Amino acid sequence: MTALPASDRLAKWIDRRRGSESGDMLLDRHRIYILPTRTGLVFWVVIFVLLIGSINFALQLGYLLTFTIVSMALVSMYHTHRNLSGLVIRGQGVAPVHAGEVASFELTINNPLSTDRYALNFGFMLPARRWRVPAKEPEEPLPGTWVDLPGASVCRIGVGLPTRRRGRRECPRIRLWTRYPFGLWEAWSYLRPALATVVYPSPESEAPPLPPTRAGDDGESSGIAAGGDEFSGVRPYRPGDPQKMIAWRLAARSDELSVRFFESSGAGDVMLDFDSLPRALDVEQRIARLARGVLMAEGAGLRYGLQLSSREVELGRGHEHCERCLEALALFEP
Repeated sequence: MTALPASDRLAKWIDRRRGSESGDMLLDRHRIYILPTRTGLVFWVVIFVLLIGSINFALQLGYLLTFTIVSMALVSMYHTHRNLSGLVIRGQGVAPVHAGEVASFELTINNPLSTDRYALNFGFMLPARRWRVPAKEPEEPLPGTWVDLPGASVCRIGVGLPTRRRGRRECPRIRLWTRYPFGLWEAWSYLRPALATVVYPSPESEAPPLPPTRAGDDGESSGIAAGGDEFSGVRPYRPGDPQKMIAWRLAARSDELSVRFFESSGAGDVMLDFDSLPRALDVEQRIARLARGVLMAEGAGLRYGLQLSSREVELGRGHEHCERCLEALALFEP
């Protein structure tokens, strides 16, 4: 087993002590760490050589130059630490996304002091190449979000997290760091806001048509379907819509994609059943096909429901019902 670097051991130790934090997170001297950067280490080597040369040749101006530069470096360490000190950070929320998209974890940063803050970076700490190596491998930060914060102000930012699989996703550890003003020192702190989201399954790219519909409770069986006979209208494109239904000529004249609708006399209620899908498809492929079916039925204005092995979502329509179905698919475990 590969030994973890000191910074990763420190982060895991802090994570065990604090865990997820709800409410305001105040960055005081107990939460801020500071060390020289690589540039800073080279700087101190050059200062040491300059000091040795001044001693050997008894250069008074060499002493003056050396200690002047050292004093500036020490003052810059104070400013680097102060660039983080006193900030108050709070987790706000995160919207659900489909697998393969970027989840944006929203944070509020409050600078109660009159001091301006520059070059603040918020980035997630994730295991390096986590899909290939054990979970105890060293962590590396993702490219983060840069922020400049004026004094006595509040701003809201989103820290992006790429997603690869469906399911519930808690907010990973966030590393906030800065090297302002000269890049000789790096001050950082670890945050773990109590935020979580649901990653919806990625819909199948080329799915077959929806299963046969049945008449609704009122006996009516007419409605809008994506594969009907008579053109009804267009609406904005949504993730999961079939590409063959995109109005490409209209898209060429505008900045957004639109999807065509057709009137179908056979449209009604649709029940999407997990067990009725072909056995040749594995679990994730079935989930992807059902996710596409949910989006297609919602876009067509049909009433639809889900029949899963362990759960049933009753018939309905609308944005909230669509999210309820996608969440059931995201958390489904056969």
